[in-house]
Amino acid sequence: MVGPVAIYILGTAGCGKSSLAASFSGYLSEYGYKHMLVNLDPGADLIPYEPDIDVRDWVTLADVMEEYGLGPNGAQIVASDLVALNRDKVLKGIDVDMDQYVLLDTPGQMELFTFRESARELVKGILPSRSFMVYLIDPFNARTPSGLISQMMLSSLARLRFQLPSAEVISKSDMIEPAQMERLTRWLENPDTLHDDSMEEASRTSNMAPELSVNIFRALESLGLFSRVFPVSSQTKEGMEGIYRAVQYVFSGGEDLPQGEPTSDEEE
Repeated sequence: MVGPVAIYILGTAGCGKSSLAASFSGYLSEYGYKHMLVNLDPGADLIPYEPDIDVRDWVTLADVMEEYGLGPNGAQIVASDLVALNRDKVLKGIDVDMDQYVLLDTPGQMELFTFRESARELVKGILPSRSFMVYLIDPFNARTPSGLISQMMLSSLARLRFQLPSAEVISKSDMIEPAQMERLTRWLENPDTLHDDSMEEASRTSNMAPELSVNIFRALESLGLFSRVFPVSSQTKEGMEGIYRAVQYVFSGGEDLPQGEPTSDEEE
């Protein structure tokens, strides 16, 4: 790896993006890999890590609400655009000559980051050729075939918007009931079972057209998304090595980044 690699952490609200950023940071520290944490959420109240770069130093949701006389929803839209306008300040805080990982924790409301043109310009301006996306699938929104397919579709839309290599992961794996994890694993390892269960679900629900479920499923399967999904847990650290390996495969052909010294916390 020559120079930094940006890792954007995306997903729907409440899927565990900030927790994953903190946990993956701990994994990298444990093995002595240099990295930094960037908070891109101007509306974050509490985050489980100390960011090296924090957009709240320049833009906060509360300030936008007060200055523009907006409610929370309108302020989030304006704040998202203002964050993009501070792209150069974010980039200035990154040593572009250092081999390191730059973990970027994106806003809680995924649509504000993924579907705003300003956010796409932000991504284009920060290590555009050395960026990676980790998309978190909330297992509690993937209890049904249509739920999982919807989550995978959101991930594919994010990939389309940002044009980045990616890894899709199931977050909060430690909180899933064994039966649900078994079902998710079966769907992901053998997509034909997801297809069959989706058809059955559609047949039992008058609001779902079986043809729509099949067509969406086939489009996602053709992208090869299902075969690459794996579980992660911010609590047990499950899946952290999988994320690391996915990034290394893209940017270093699987070769490890040279290790430094573990952090003082790990040494103690």
